[in-house]
Amino acid sequence: MNLHNLLQSAVMLAAMTALLAIIGYILAGRDGLIITAVFAFSFLTFGRGASKTWMLKAIGAVKLRVDQAPAIHAILTELSRRAGLERIPDVYLMDAQQMLGFSTGASDQDAAIVLSGPLVQGLSARELAGVLAHEISHIVSGDLAVMGTADMITRSTRTLSMIGLILMVFNIPMAMTADGYIPWGALLLLISAPLLSFLLQMALSRVREFEADHGAVDICGDPEALAVALEKLETQGRSLLHSAYLPHRPGTEPSLLRSHPVTQERVSRILRQSPAMGPLPIELIGEHHGYPSDWSGPFGLPIRWLLRWWR
Repeated sequence: MNLHNLLQSAVMLAAMTALLAIIGYILAGRDGLIITAVFAFSFLTFGRGASKTWMLKAIGAVKLRVDQAPAIHAILTELSRRAGLERIPDVYLMDAQQMLGFSTGASDQDAAIVLSGPLVQGLSARELAGVLAHEISHIVSGDLAVMGTADMITRSTRTLSMIGLILMVFNIPMAMTADGYIPWGALLLLISAPLLSFLLQMALSRVREFEADHGAVDICGDPEALAVALEKLETQGRSLLHSAYLPHRPGTEPSLLRSHPVTQERVSRILRQSPAMGPLPIELIGEHHGYPSDWSGPFGLPIRWLLRWWR
């Protein structure tokens, strides 16, 4: 891992942890710090594996067997070998309207890569190899644990801040009638803490995405294919008119709120990089990857609202 990126990740994760600790202290003093630490330790020890299982069920993800998509599994096997993974990640197919791909799990020992139908249908074998290499890079560099911890901290900060605000709102009338002191600084921190933690998490995610891009180029040996795949992911959500008349229309999200860096910057970095390994063998990526033979349409989620809540 790049030392600069490692230091950035450590600083942002430490800042998020400190913010959570401060909220715990505001709520219950020293006991609040202890309770917050115990909760965080319990989640990291026991909760993340269960979180992955429930998440896969919630989004209706179906595990792809080797006989359903042999070419995809062959590409994944070679990329895992190049990356030095002891265990080949499982592959899941999910119902979605857009091109989506992400990795999940508590560690590289139970990691899974989730792909949406449009992503598998819309990318060539070379491009899909680049996306799989990106997700494997996340797994190898420990991003599942890092981003899982960051997400837990953000959710905990949001929950504790809400509890603190409710308690403070109920106590303000009593403080005003008794000429008591209203801790405006603590109140302001309770209001702003969830946003600050979220912004730190988004910044951490952008740093990790750059690092995953770098690792993906090294193990797939094909920066052009990864760049094309990212551009397809960027443009697939646009309407026909936007694609025709505003092909480089800026994103609607402010850069601080993006979980991924701006695609043009990612593509520029990728194309400047010299891969550490050569391209994948032509027998793996020369033909189309072969769409799963026994999957003919959307899964049809009965609990699609859970997907919206989780994402």
